[in-house]
Amino acid sequence: MRLPSCLIAAAVLALPSTGSAQAAGPGWALGVLLESVHFSRGLVDAAVPSDIAAGLRPSSGTGISVALARGGAAWRGEVTAGWTGMRPQADNESVAVLDRTTRLTRFRLGGALERRICGIGTGSLALGAGPTLDWWRLVGEDRVRFGGAAIAALRLPLGTWALENRLGLGLSGSPFVPDDAGEGYETRSLVSVTLGIAVRAPL
Repeated sequence: MRLPSCLIAAAVLALPSTGSAQAAGPGWALGVLLESVHFSRGLVDAAVPSDIAAGLRPSSGTGISVALARGGAAWRGEVTAGWTGMRPQADNESVAVLDRTTRLTRFRLGGALERRICGIGTGSLALGAGPTLDWWRLVGEDRVRFGGAAIAALRLPLGTWALENRLGLGLSGSPFVPDDAGEGYETRSLVSVTLGIAVRAPL
């Protein structure tokens, strides 16, 4: 899995500034998150063995989210709203076909409670989890799915701001239904893995 080059460049440019910075204080903070999202299959052909079965998944995509958070030294709660754009992808063990004629869009509302685990250099490591609500748009049709997500965030100070490197794991209902592929297909829970960079500023 690879992050877009703009995310990598942002991290490289920001890291040299952290050495003499002070950690952002407790209270309200507003953040912007850029992330690369990767999905499991959400629809699988149940008529053939699973190791060679064809399936349908959202392709890897790039998303952007806005987060409003409040916390103290150890705990933090946040609410996020975000968008991710991608396309449907059909694949099996040897072939992947990307449908470039169809757009697949996910709008997400989420909440999380985070706990600071330890300090790492001038930064800190936090773990968190919370519920998600996804609104998918596929060929003009709206599909709503509930789920949950867990995150690990390495937070580095940038003066009164903060930079985060984030790894996320999500589980939710599939945006696809059997009619999207044909008879014999079954839905599967959708697993997502995200790699992202967030910048937060105090309010």
